[in-house]
Amino acid sequence: RRSFLTFPMGKKCAVCNEGEGKYRCPRCRITYCSVPCYKEHKGSAACDAAYERLVLEKESQAAKESAAVLKDFESEENADENEEGYRILPDQLDRMVESKELQELLRGPRLREVIELVDAAEDREATLDRAVENNKEFSDFVQLLVETINPEGAPI
Repeated sequence: RRSFLTFPMGKKCAVCNEGEGKYRCPRCRITYCSVPCYKEHKGSAACDAAYERLVLEKESQAAKESAAVLKDFESEENADENEEGYRILPDQLDRMVESKELQELLRGPRLREVIELVDAAEDREATLDRAVENNKEFSDFVQLLVETINPEGAPI
């Protein structure tokens, strides 16, 4: 029986460069070969730096994904110019893209699922109203979205 922590990758231990890197640091994902190497590595500046790189990469990827979604939204918006509805301004779009809070909420799969259901609904407005009434997570997201695009509290 194989442990889920072992990786038969043939990589050298990133700490001692001698043993086979069978395990991965749960924080920064480097390979190590033994408990002594893990203890030496744990809390080191190298671990902190690698972890920060991972976090920055994930944040960058999330920002790119958010920008792609918003770009798709803009494309659909231009195609749907005859539809009634509220159109956001470029500066409002910028605030949405830059909001770390919105990015964090959008990482949640349940929230994305609700958004997709609203978007796919035949009667989007009624579905949106029902989602806001019945789903606290979605309601909180909508409230944050309104506050983000209208920080002065101006009516939308």
